[in-house]
Amino acid sequence: MTRPVCPRCERPAVTCLCATLPVPPLPHRTELLVLQHPAEAGHAKNTAAMLTLGLQSARLLRGEVFDAALGAPGTVLLYPGAPAQVAPADVRRLVLLDGSWRQSRRLLAANPWLSALPRLSLPPLPGRYAIRRAHRPGQLSTLEAGLHALAMLEGSAERFAPLWGAFDAFIAAALSRRGGSGLP
Repeated sequence: MTRPVCPRCERPAVTCLCATLPVPPLPHRTELLVLQHPAEAGHAKNTAAMLTLGLQSARLLRGEVFDAALGAPGTVLLYPGAPAQVAPADVRRLVLLDGSWRQSRRLLAANPWLSALPRLSLPPLPGRYAIRRAHRPGQLSTLEAGLHALAMLEGSAERFAPLWGAFDAFIAAALSRRGGSGLP
């Protein structure tokens, strides 16, 4: 027998995120496009749905090969590497790859147009994602990376506080189910 699943956030009904998400979704100037590896879609710790549901101009596409037209002028890839030489005002769409580091490298290999995009890299930032272990400093969840990048591009980091609050509630609930004690 399968557990009921929320049709909006795609989580089991008992762990539905919808009540914690900002209503209406938060406005922002830069379109956010999350390309999700199919193997990442069903993971309980995945934050991509929370990110895209909590922001007005964000969408999530699942697959391994994506249309190169998504790399239209003004599109930048958020990914470690050489920092892009683009002015924040010139970034119209920010692409995030959602999956393990191995899966993200596979997405890059399967979509050569992604590698041709200018890259935006985040400075090393501490993560708050206490339910998943980072293998290296600065490795962030998709939600953390997306919100930090939007704040870097658009300023006003505090306007994303409602979505950070939903993220913190998600982590606290997961730690509680595991018997953990609070956030780091």
